[in-house]
Amino acid sequence: MSRIKDIQLYVPKNKDVNWTFFHETRCITFLYSRLLPKLTAKEDKGIQIYCVESLKQKEQIDTFAHIIFDYYPVFVVTNVEAILALTSDREKKEHTLEIVHEGMKKAAQELNWDLSDLEEIYYTIKKTGYENIYPLLKKSSPNKKYVCNIICHHEVRNIDVYMEVKKRNGNVINKTRMSRIFSVITEVLNGS
Repeated sequence: MSRIKDIQLYVPKNKDVNWTFFHETRCITFLYSRLLPKLTAKEDKGIQIYCVESLKQKEQIDTFAHIIFDYYPVFVVTNVEAILALTSDREKKEHTLEIVHEGMKKAAQELNWDLSDLEEIYYTIKKTGYENIYPLLKKSSPNKKYVCNIICHHEVRNIDVYMEVKKRNGNVINKTRMSRIFSVITEVLNGS
């Protein structure tokens, strides 16, 4: 049995729209994925949610042409263009959560999972204000007096990374956005 660890949204009708949609919805799909309990499927490691205009489109799609291997496919009727046209990142997150949750409920029914676990994730995300903030790395100083955390703030259009130094009692000494490091890396990768 494999453990489900990832959720992917997929727009089969247009490669460019799919790419944009994937990136603008990734903050919520990743957050939902991180909160998943131990859900298992025979061979699948993730859930691929096909975002289609109507369920009639399901019969027209060759899933082998669009499949991510080891991902269980489900279909959700979605107006992708309307979501991409939203100007509010909050609204995009809200709509994305609805799509992901609907797809996961379909997978749960087909794979006999407990729906209460998914409902708990759904309400947790709403309660936290759709914020996807997670630690990437945690390291203690040699004398154990300080802790350094690398923290990611994953949003619709970007991921901000912060380095935070705290005393053992939890008081933050310094918190720095690591944008300069990433701009230097980007310059090097782009050949500037």
